[in-house]
Amino acid sequence: MAAKHRTTRWAIAAIVSLLLTACIPATAGPETPISAPAPGTPLISIHNPLVLPVGDTPLSSGGPFQGWPAIEVERHGLKIFHPHGWLFASSQEELRALRPQLDEAEMADALLTERVSYVDSLTPPGQEQLFAGTGFPFDPHSPPLETNGFHLLAVPSEGRSLATYARELAAQLQASGLTFVRSIEIGPGLRPWGEQAAIIRYRIDGVRAFRDRVVTVPRPNVDGRQVVLLSPDGGTFLTVTYDLWGEHSEWVEGLLHEVVRRVQWLEDPALKPHTGPTVASNHSMNVRRGPGTDHPVIGGAAADQQFAAISRNASGDWWQIVFDGRLAWLHSDYVTASADADDVPLADGTGWLKYYDDASGLSISFPSTWRYFDPARPTAADLALFSAAKRYDSEQFDVAGLGRMVSTMTYRRDDAVTGLGLHSGPAGREASNFVLVFSFAANGRTLKDYAQAAAAHTYSITPARVRTSVGLRPSGEEVVLVRYSENETNNEVWQAWLLSPDGETLAALAFSIHSDEFAALRPVLNEIVRRLRWTG
Repeated sequence: MAAKHRTTRWAIAAIVSLLLTACIPATAGPETPISAPAPGTPLISIHNPLVLPVGDTPLSSGGPFQGWPAIEVERHGLKIFHPHGWLFASSQEELRALRPQLDEAEMADALLTERVSYVDSLTPPGQEQLFAGTGFPFDPHSPPLETNGFHLLAVPSEGRSLATYARELAAQLQASGLTFVRSIEIGPGLRPWGEQAAIIRYRIDGVRAFRDRVVTVPRPNVDGRQVVLLSPDGGTFLTVTYDLWGEHSEWVEGLLHEVVRRVQWLEDPALKPHTGPTVASNHSMNVRRGPGTDHPVIGGAAADQQFAAISRNASGDWWQIVFDGRLAWLHSDYVTASADADDVPLADGTGWLKYYDDASGLSISFPSTWRYFDPARPTAADLALFSAAKRYDSEQFDVAGLGRMVSTMTYRRDDAVTGLGLHSGPAGREASNFVLVFSFAANGRTLKDYAQAAAAHTYSITPARVRTSVGLRPSGEEVVLVRYSENETNNEVWQAWLLSPDGETLAALAFSIHSDEFAALRPVLNEIVRRLRWTG
């Protein structure tokens, strides 16, 4: 049985090793004009509906993968995070030196031998300095049946764009005859803060020559990925290569996407999101749930303690702040505001705040218990609120699930998301309510047709209910409402779809509300829909 196990492992590793020799970094030269587009697979635009970093990315906490080990690869200016229980080596020498960390099992020797061969095959002779690291799982008590892991190369860009380099890599893969390139996708689909990435998706054949022999793996069911990132200074491409084997490949892909998501360029200015306006307490004072002494005290602020300033009440005598991941209030007589604090919104007489989105031509109003922000440019306060938000079963806010919902609703028009609103409730509440705001070109589709098509693709317990309403908007315009119960959560999803007066733009407010709070919050949700305005 052990011998059969080793043979299978060797065959799989052989395929991967030979296949990825086609992934040798493409360097510019006389035969490869850096400005000429390479023929082949067209680029597909990808977007990230929620580029908020999670887990161990800078200035955030919590997350489903909290506490991943991190290694700095200083010669390439990189910081790499990898999953718990994985091994990582930033050089070929470090990789070979891992052997003493493993037990004496024969499988450990086979695994390390295969990984060294894999790395050697991906690193061209004389270009070992391009190797930036490799990570892979190892469990001595349960040897894996597949070769999952990732490989990093840092390649000089030599003036090429991300799209040009991705095309060159895809052309190499296709020309090798070892793979079928399925697509090249480019956009901010994997990275926080809107950074661009290119994803080359390819399929691995099951019969391949390996050095002096032929290896056959029937129906290998292997998909490959090469993800390319460009450094902030434009001088270096980082390629992250990995293959997805076996029945758990979808789960592994999510794990490896998170590896890509967390890669940090050490000198990247984006690692320091702006803090926004702040207030500092002049002395010890009470922090209250609302703007007034009739609201309950929820904590205490120490002297000189600094807080993110979110808004002011209508009379301007109370500041709304972020306190322990919640929205709270401090009296203005006892704080000192930063110079930019005048930029925070001022509530109207009803306590509502108005936000303007010039790009989408919308103004959106929310009560002061909701925090609204642009997920592509979060402040430190936004990250604190987002990290404190809970979904269900005490797990972290499900960013990936939220992204999948957006992609389904918009048929991959994930760039349609203009904002995210979070409802700040009592501490310890099991779920956080939120709303996503969409805006995108209608392209000739009617409001009802698009809403019905989106409803047909919901991940719901029962079929979504779709109806038309003319009573929610002060102008009497038509609104299409979609409602359903979300699978695996205790949330009600309620969507309100609108069409701009010129018929050119669709907008949607998609609320996800904890079921036992939906009835109480329904008047507030109706009012949010009623107050939305077209400004374009």
